[in-house]
Amino acid sequence: MLEQGKTKIAGVGTALEDVSALLLSTLHDSQRTEAAQARKAIADAVREVKLSLRAIATAQDSGNGYRKVLG
Repeated sequence: MLEQGKTKIAGVGTALEDVSALLLSTLHDSQRTEAAQARKAIADAVREVKLSLRAIATAQDSGNGYRKVLG
């Protein structure tokens, strides 16, 4: 189950990287408030994907460790 979630979130991360590159290149010279908000939103989304993947990896490690203890 965790592996499926990891795969889906990783896919979202890959798509987000593509969107991020396009967005940042489109807005690179813009000083408008909306552009700053969009840059922040995309950075927040990228951070959330990374945090989610890290949390899944930690859960998997914990589960594997617990299974080893149980034998």
